[in-house]
Amino acid sequence: MKTKTQTKTKTNSQNTVAILKYLRSLFVSLIITFASIILFAFIIKWAGLDDNVISPVNLVIKGVSVLVGALILTKGASKGLINGIVFALVYTLVCFTIFSILAGTFALGLGLVSDFAFTAVCGGLAGIIGVNIKKK
Repeated sequence: MKTKTQTKTKTNSQNTVAILKYLRSLFVSLIITFASIILFAFIIKWAGLDDNVISPVNLVIKGVSVLVGALILTKGASKGLINGIVFALVYTLVCFTIFSILAGTFALGLGLVSDFAFTAVCGGLAGIIGVNIKKK
């Protein structure tokens, strides 16, 4: 028979594993985002692209980053839709904070709301796909 201490220890270790998996997924997504933005900046500089290209490409970068992170997070797990959406919202909040600090200004507006909505859809879809990927 399991004691309360054994059950509590098992729960604590499961929570630690879940938090580490979440942080790993977030880290991978942020690395993809930063690497893609740096690559895109070089492409803009080299090719002399118009400024109206920046916004759609930024959305694609965010979408791909959230898709990859949410897939990593939800692979073989449960509640993929919810976990994917929550992951996307946390990712957007972290990215907004980091880029606001780098820009030196915090600008709240409809752009942030649309980012939350777009990444939530991407995260939800990736979560649904992720839970249906079988572990080997």
